[in-house]
Amino acid sequence: MSKPIKSFMDPAVALTLRGAAALAEGEAALAASHFTTAALLAPHRASIWHNLAEARRVLGQTADAARAYRRALRLRPAYPKAWAGLASLLLKSRRFKAAARAAVRALALDPGFAEAWSVAGSILLDRRAMERLPVVLRRAVRLAPDSPLPWLALAGGLGETAGETADPALPLVCVRRAIALSPNRPAGYVNHAGLLIRSGSLDAAQVLHDRLRRLTPLEGHAEAGDSLVATLRGDFATAISLARHALVLRPASPAALINLSLADHGSGMTEPARRGNERALALEPESDVARFNLSMVLLAEGDFARGWPLYEARWRMERVAYPAHAPRWAGGNPAGRSLLLVAEQGQGDTLQFVRYAPMLAALGAKVHLMVQPALVRLLSGLPGIASVRSLAEPPPACDACIPLLSLPLVFGTGLATIPASVPYLSPSGQKRAVWKRKLDAESGLKVGLVWAGSAHDEQFVAHMVDRRRSLPLAALAPLAGIPGVRFYSLQKGPPASEARPPGLDLVDWMDEVEDFADTAALVAELDLVISVDTSVCHLAGALGRPVWMLSRHDACWRWLRNWSDSPWYPTMRLFRQDRPGDWPPVILRVRAALERRAML
Repeated sequence: MSKPIKSFMDPAVALTLRGAAALAEGEAALAASHFTTAALLAPHRASIWHNLAEARRVLGQTADAARAYRRALRLRPAYPKAWAGLASLLLKSRRFKAAARAAVRALALDPGFAEAWSVAGSILLDRRAMERLPVVLRRAVRLAPDSPLPWLALAGGLGETAGETADPALPLVCVRRAIALSPNRPAGYVNHAGLLIRSGSLDAAQVLHDRLRRLTPLEGHAEAGDSLVATLRGDFATAISLARHALVLRPASPAALINLSLADHGSGMTEPARRGNERALALEPESDVARFNLSMVLLAEGDFARGWPLYEARWRMERVAYPAHAPRWAGGNPAGRSLLLVAEQGQGDTLQFVRYAPMLAALGAKVHLMVQPALVRLLSGLPGIASVRSLAEPPPACDACIPLLSLPLVFGTGLATIPASVPYLSPSGQKRAVWKRKLDAESGLKVGLVWAGSAHDEQFVAHMVDRRRSLPLAALAPLAGIPGVRFYSLQKGPPASEARPPGLDLVDWMDEVEDFADTAALVAELDLVISVDTSVCHLAGALGRPVWMLSRHDACWRWLRNWSDSPWYPTMRLFRQDRPGDWPPVILRVRAALERRAML
């Protein structure tokens, strides 16, 4: 008699199939449960351990996922999928060398494995190897043109190298292809909306958020994205409400926590902002956005000891690479070494932090500077500096280099040790004499005015900040008619041509000013400068001239929270908005102070 045929499925196989279905539906916890039981039933099967590792990786259980990957690889060393998964996990844990080794093992086993190429591209992205990144990611797309993951990776890589690609629309093309291949996966829409926000298309991003809301109504992706849009628009109350709603839907969402903290910080609620960023980092330790945002909160509170190290996360967030003209300098005795200090961010940042250059020279370093072109002539007068070059010029040969805004970290700068001796900049005596002759012919208190910063049209986030820090010249109308006060424009760019408010007599000689060396000579002969938060207020402070700064409500970290003066510039006084966007009370306070000053 023949044996009966078994009609039931192997329990481990059945559980694996259930786990795979759950994982595909986004139910990672259920998938992990099925895979765990399957592994107990069939511990010798490498594929089950690999699947368990994938589920644990999605859940953020890094250590457990790593153990499962390694168990799979002990059972099957020639397993490219497991090597690629382990590489991705190691990358998230910032173990770059180990991640690269695992990705290379996967590619050695299967040179056509698209996922391994995607991981290799992500490693290059994290290491800022921008010149090789698009090549690697394009290969991943060619190997798996019908998989959404390589297209999403390529969109992210091209977005990071947007300044170097011939077509800035390519990231959007790639992410739309990923969505077309997998229209029900939220990742594509989240990435698409992020690219739109970065480019300034806020309304279009919100349309995608509405689609996300319909696709995953309980995930909070849409609310978190809308919160960021509201923050960029300066509507912090709405941003806070939306982010809190996102957290109700998904309490452990790092993105929602980061966006809530960003809005809290903009509203002046620094303690909730600090707690939110710290919680986001606990949930996602590799988040450089949370790390950088936490640095902003800590620096604004004057907690420099914790803030400066976290502030270095900016290099992993920005699209520009850390200056690679020479090996990085991280401190130590600079005597006898040639150091290159490189400008970053805006001209005001350079003016503020170039104070450290003569300090290094005094310690025995041979100091070279690379700065924005408009600052070269002025900064060439710094004592002890070997050379000053434009950022567009070839760098000098040096032992090491460091960006200017990393110098406070190297020097261990605290509130009590800020190098605030002014003036540390000096204008040309000849240029200053020219302005002195012109101004000696004028009577009254001589006050320079700057009402707008650089628009930063090419950088959307900076552009939105500029809209909050700048004001139209018409807003200064209350300053008109103050007895004994004479106003002089220090404004450059398109805002300089704005119509003068009735009664505001404003002398404009800025057509005679070519760069900051000329501006410095003029400012040195004025009695007072009144400026929004832009480079001229730094210039006046560095020259030791009295300067009143008009500060937006969500002030930059450097001006500290609730301070009315500045430890960076002893001659500075701050006039802050009480509410976002509310300039009239600020201008009225300035008028009252100016009337008192004119009477002295």
